[in-house]
Amino acid sequence: MILNLLLFVLSYLPIGVPNISGASTASTTNYLSVKKGYVMSYNGAEGRANWVGWTLRASDVGPVDRSERFRQDDGFPRGFKIVDEKDYRESGYDRGHLCNSEDRTASEYLNEETFLMSNMIPQTKELNRGPFKFLEAYCRKLAIKKGQNLLIYAGGIGSKGRLASGVIVPMYCWKAVYTPTDVFYVVFPNEHEINKNWKTYLVSKDKLEKMTGYQFP
Repeated sequence: MILNLLLFVLSYLPIGVPNISGASTASTTNYLSVKKGYVMSYNGAEGRANWVGWTLRASDVGPVDRSERFRQDDGFPRGFKIVDEKDYRESGYDRGHLCNSEDRTASEYLNEETFLMSNMIPQTKELNRGPFKFLEAYCRKLAIKKGQNLLIYAGGIGSKGRLASGVIVPMYCWKAVYTPTDVFYVVFPNEHEINKNWKTYLVSKDKLEKMTGYQFP
């Protein structure tokens, strides 16, 4: 009941995504960037997203093919660190989407927007193509087959090093998913050896808030 009310109210807010970190356009390390298809808090000093939030409905999934046109995001103030798609070359890490492209296949523009490099995070291929991907598919199943409206957040935590280009590799990758009937929080280790079952990495709201420093709905 509470989740239904929450999602009902959110549908009347811009893009329907609460600001979990107090991001604003006045901040360099917690910069609020509102796209057409998702909302982002960006760290301009480190050159990576703190978090990305978006809503998912059945109507967001359509016939559009993956853009595959990775490109830098020029929508930030001068002086911000900006990542280019070349920064990942020969790194051994995937350019892992936060707001995944399959959730934005109703229009070419929205799908292309998910390929902005600000929406990427270095992930091991085992994580990106394993449990992270399977959780994305599960969310789309809820939207398409059950007609549910979802609110989703994703981001990275910590640093386990940097790519040769200087891009920070997160130690963990996380997601928070709200449905009309349930809510779950997941923290994945960004490692090569990882369980394919995303439910293995479920955590409590309190734990995710402590790890990220954010206040979730």
